[in-house]
Amino acid sequence: MNHKSFYLFAVILLFSNCVKNTSEHLFFDTVIVTKDRKNKLLESTVRKWQHKDIIKDTIPGISLDKAYKNLLHDKIGKNVIIALLDSRIDINHEDLQSQIWHNTLEIPNNNIDDDNNGYIDDTQGWNFLGNKEGYNMVSAQYAYVRYIAANREKFSIDSVDTFSKEYIDFHRAMSLYEKEQKIAKRKLITAENSISKYTESKIKLGTYIPDGKFTLERLKNIDTTGNGLKPYVERMAFFVEHKFTESSLQDILKTRKRRINKHLNIEYNERIILGDDPSNLRDIEYGNNNVFSDIDQFTHSTRVAGLIAATRDNNLGIDGISNHNKIMPVCISPLGDEHDKDIALGIRYAVDNGAKVINMSFGKTFSLHKEWIFDALRYAAKHDVLIVSSAGNGSLDLEKENHYYPNDNDNNGEEFSDTFMLIGAISNQLNSDLLPYFSNYGKTDVDLFAPGHKIYTTFPKNNYKLDSGTSLAAGIVSGVAGLIRSYYPDLSAIEVKNILMESGTRYNIKAEITVDDSKKIVPFSSLSKSGRVVNAYNALLMAEAISKSKK
Repeated sequence: MNHKSFYLFAVILLFSNCVKNTSEHLFFDTVIVTKDRKNKLLESTVRKWQHKDIIKDTIPGISLDKAYKNLLHDKIGKNVIIALLDSRIDINHEDLQSQIWHNTLEIPNNNIDDDNNGYIDDTQGWNFLGNKEGYNMVSAQYAYVRYIAANREKFSIDSVDTFSKEYIDFHRAMSLYEKEQKIAKRKLITAENSISKYTESKIKLGTYIPDGKFTLERLKNIDTTGNGLKPYVERMAFFVEHKFTESSLQDILKTRKRRINKHLNIEYNERIILGDDPSNLRDIEYGNNNVFSDIDQFTHSTRVAGLIAATRDNNLGIDGISNHNKIMPVCISPLGDEHDKDIALGIRYAVDNGAKVINMSFGKTFSLHKEWIFDALRYAAKHDVLIVSSAGNGSLDLEKENHYYPNDNDNNGEEFSDTFMLIGAISNQLNSDLLPYFSNYGKTDVDLFAPGHKIYTTFPKNNYKLDSGTSLAAGIVSGVAGLIRSYYPDLSAIEVKNILMESGTRYNIKAEITVDDSKKIVPFSSLSKSGRVVNAYNALLMAEAISKSKK
């Protein structure tokens, strides 16, 4: 017995009608951790931990490496289109350029809608945040600010029913707005003071370090005896130690000004650039085919895309889930919150143009036209498309904070879509930190968990970095869904969703959550509907069993 057995036991299920009954083809249903384990991963493992296997590696990954080695080495898959409803994306990234969907029915740059889908020259997807002249929207209001702007006149009259749901929502929006305004103003002052202090310290120390290249070593060599330089050296050392530069401090200031002037500005109208009516779903004469602009500001889509489909085995960067996963860019996410209209039209665009999986890595707590999104989710379900969405990064229990969109129910009511999934994130730790501090959770709303903490992924301009968030977890589940639909195209979206939920790995670990400002320890399995973490190996075993049973 090796050392791993001291930490783990596994409950094993066999699929006799699926594959040979060998140790290579065992379905590991539940992992019992007999002792908390704090994983300290090597750098080489950190960069791909999400693909590891819990039994072989004692890392709670999705067993993807094991699936390729034992289940897929002699199989041939089909390409699957995965629509990414997200920000604009670096389609020229070295690890993604061969994985971007191409609309072969559209002739490039002829200014004609060749495929008659309503979108001119959409050869690589569609940008719902632009106009026909090529200008693109960057910033947008937060959804609760938009909600206030749309309803303030209605609720300014004395006769308003203060017990109505609409007024309660308006009051909730106003309370959040006032709170965030105070925080934003305080943070802006902090950013301005930081730049002032950095500039002052740079000037005072300029005689000693004239090239402005400050390092801790060079700062230590400055004699501060009797010359009043000590506070400036200490201040600059703080900036250096925390990797603040003049440029990064200016970026922070710019971000915090934008938060006040645009995201939190009730009078701001971001739709002027687009020229459409955001309250009219039939007004679709907007957008353009530029899905890759402003990638210095928009990194999110590129980060998610890498986990789904970065080219495997090319000796570059990272390996995605599958080379058969082709990314369809559908740009609906600005800096700020998405409009319901863009979300709804984006889902329909993806469905109508052949996507079998739609990844949506965004969320908001207010929705002006949630019925548009609900109808779009029903449309996707009707056309056999699986939608995978991130659960959000607010550390919220969605059982209580049930104002979260997109979702397939309203206020924890009955679900109206069988092909929608909400995904939370896990870390690589086999202890109470398995649930990272940021991930939302909820027994009713969250269907499944996946790796989403300290994940190495693609960034624009051929860069790679560690990142965290439920967006990454959703991307991984979307990638696995694409993997299943690639090798088992006879399975429906409903079947794929059920497979993902039923084949995941259970962990009998206790997780730490915050309830009423105090810490509480609960079973990890109680934090989602399935109680499981996605497992590609198990999912493929179950997919084969179900596929064979249908023949």
